[in-house]
Amino acid sequence: MPLRKPVRLDPRIPWFAEVRHLLSPMAGVTDRPFRTICRDHGADMGFCEFTSASGLYHENEQTWALIDTEGEPGRVGIQIFGDDPGAMGAATELLVARGRRMDVLDLNFGCPAKKVVKKCGGSALLADVPRLERIVRAVVAAAGPVPVSAKFRTGWDETSLNYEEVGRLLEELGCVWVTLHGRTRNQKYKGEANWDTIARLVEALEIPVVGNGDVVDGASCRAMVAHTRCHGVMVARAAIGNPWIFGQMTAAEGGRPWAAPSFDEICETMARHIRLEVAQRGERTGSLVVRKHLARCFRGYPGAAALRRRLFAEESSAGMIAVLDDTRRAGDPRRLPDHEPEERAS
Repeated sequence: MPLRKPVRLDPRIPWFAEVRHLLSPMAGVTDRPFRTICRDHGADMGFCEFTSASGLYHENEQTWALIDTEGEPGRVGIQIFGDDPGAMGAATELLVARGRRMDVLDLNFGCPAKKVVKKCGGSALLADVPRLERIVRAVVAAAGPVPVSAKFRTGWDETSLNYEEVGRLLEELGCVWVTLHGRTRNQKYKGEANWDTIARLVEALEIPVVGNGDVVDGASCRAMVAHTRCHGVMVARAAIGNPWIFGQMTAAEGGRPWAAPSFDEICETMARHIRLEVAQRGERTGSLVVRKHLARCFRGYPGAAALRRRLFAEESSAGMIAVLDDTRRAGDPRRLPDHEPEERAS
């Protein structure tokens, strides 16, 4: 097992000592059904879809619906983003006052999406560290007993790498851990994640550092931990349609063999995912939302394209589940090859 650097754990999060593999917050992806599926397959912690602090503050019903954690078992975090310290602090106060279930409140300083950045949110704040500092101070003060963490990138671009400065500031201001994606905002999801930056931040801080970027399977997870000595590993797009990655990561770090899911197991998992989405979102929306996962989960399997066409031709959840059941009954003993993402995972 790769050696991790000893860290200083905040007294509020003794449980974080055992958290090694985390599901990243992703808009339109990490709703409660998907978090449940990932937890079933070994995720130690999941995050809600990242949420606009302004939307929470202005009582936007759709924004509040993203915070779907009530009664959720296991570890779960909420991530908010925004550019205004006042709104970020006020949104935090509302989350705490309403008793929203959260083991940590995470701050998004990493999202590279244009619609977030143009409002000076997400990774745009790496180019305005004084504003970032005011936001963190406001949120930590408003959070009270709720621990605060943050996710960020190495910098705005290669000419302005400031991840160590930002990491030290976050530690000083009271964040209980940080997650570093080893790319700049300018890279978005292209090129390679620089794991050296994660390793340097691990050595610079006393609090836990979670590594993020280019972990796509068990081997790359083990390699990241060996290279960086990071406390944990967070995966994003590599988990879409592939919740089994968490079990694969755990096995690889423990030096144990991992068996890829059988076709039967994949069908069973996807049928469960469909049912969970429909139960939460209703028939129409639930059946549509789950398609992004169905589009990826059979990738690489013989006849996958034809199966996806059949699934997407169905207008109801019952129809999709029936297709999965029919395909399972046809019986193909071959195992699904290891999932390989079509693009680098974040």
